[in-house]
Amino acid sequence: MSGVFSNIKRIDHDYTKTNDVAWDTGHCPDCGGTQMGVVAFLPESELYWLRCVGCGRGFVREWGVTLPGAQPFDVPKGLPNTEAAVWAEIRSCLAAGAFTASAMMCRKLLFHVAVATGLPAKDKSNRAPTYAQCVNHLEAEGVITKRMRTWVDRIKDIGNDANHEITPVTEKQALDVAGFTHQLLRLSYEMDELVKPDDAEDEGQGEILTI
Repeated sequence: MSGVFSNIKRIDHDYTKTNDVAWDTGHCPDCGGTQMGVVAFLPESELYWLRCVGCGRGFVREWGVTLPGAQPFDVPKGLPNTEAAVWAEIRSCLAAGAFTASAMMCRKLLFHVAVATGLPAKDKSNRAPTYAQCVNHLEAEGVITKRMRTWVDRIKDIGNDANHEITPVTEKQALDVAGFTHQLLRLSYEMDELVKPDDAEDEGQGEILTI
């Protein structure tokens, strides 16, 4: 057991803040900072424990791979709690390299948004809607546009494979699916949030000035 801690170099023990080895660069998924402090490292395996100078977030880097990784995409405004939680999980999966899991979650989120915008959750035969039915409904409701159909057709089989077969999803495929899902969330929720009237502004406009 003692060998687990062998040869680890630690800040303020084996080197100081004035040494070049005490600093490194990277990308913080929380604040976007690029300056990292090296808390400790194991030279022979290129294993580093890092901390973001900007926000204090901790990272581990081994053989050039940093975890947790940067989360792609942003969080659309106006997301309800359930949708926000699922989208956060999708981004975490992408950051961790769990591409098949992210594709499956994106597919479930598409079904959820379709039902939330009026598609019945079950048909007369008590069956859930198909992917095509969800997409057709979202297009009929104006949530997605006809121009997005090419994108939809390109990713439809990716999500389907992830749900019914053990078929690994590549990083590019996962980002394609997540990119569409991100746009879907923006069109479904963020646009409504952005056009909400400002209460204070409305109150000001409603006042009648008297002289």
